[in-house]
Amino acid sequence: MELSYWEKQSYFGNIHLLIIGSGIVGLNAAIAFKTKYPQAKVVVAERGLLPLGASTKNAGFACFGSVSELADDLSHMPESTVWETVKLRNDGLKKLKKLLGEKNMNYLPLGGFEVFDSKSDFETCAELIPAFNKKMQSVLRLKNVY
Repeated sequence: MELSYWEKQSYFGNIHLLIIGSGIVGLNAAIAFKTKYPQAKVVVAERGLLPLGASTKNAGFACFGSVSELADDLSHMPESTVWETVKLRNDGLKKLKKLLGEKNMNYLPLGGFEVFDSKSDFETCAELIPAFNKKMQSVLRLKNVY
C-alpha cells in the first residue's frame, strides 16, 4: 500500500511515540504516555485490522498464573522471580480494572480450569495447591485462589 504525502504527514508526521502492537500492553503504554504527556502525538500501529498478538490468544482471560504454569516457571526460574511476576501481573490487572472499570471490561472473576493429558501431571499439580494457596495468601492477600 502506498500512502499519499498527506496521509504520511497527518498520520506519521511529528510522532513523539510509536507503539507497535495494539494489544493490552501497547494500548496501556499509549494511555500511560498520553497521561504523562497530554500534548504528545502517539501512534499505535497494528499489523492487521485486529490485534493478532498475545492479547487475543488468551481469549480475553485476565490471569496471573495457573498451578501448572507456575510449577513450570518454578522449574527454571528463581522462586522469588516467579512470585514477584505473579504480584506484578495482579498489580497490572488492578490498574487496568481501575482505568477501564470492571463493567467496561466485562470482568467476571470466574476462576479457571486446567486440562491435563496425563494423570501424573494432574497429581503433581494437585499436590501443589495447598502450598500455592498459602503463597498466594502471602503474596496477593487472596485466599483459596486454587
